[in-house]
Amino acid sequence: MSTKSSIKWRDHTAAQPGFHLYEDVMDSFGAQECDPEPPVYLCLEGLQVQLETNLEGGATVTVAIPREMARELGLLPPK
Repeated sequence: MSTKSSIKWRDHTAAQPGFHLYEDVMDSFGAQECDPEPPVYLCLEGLQVQLETNLEGGATVTVAIPREMARELGLLPPK
């Protein structure tokens, strides 16, 4: 059983990459008073990425996003 609640998505095809923007309904159960809004998650399919781990922990992720996909996600203004 999935706990994902979809916000926006597009299927990955041979012609275009896909994405899934969602929230995990279980995150709201663990929300703290100081941070009442749980995170959202973005899953990208079929894109080029560069991943660098950091000595302090965590990682840096660079993703090459086609402009039309960035517009669809609201990262760029419409054409």
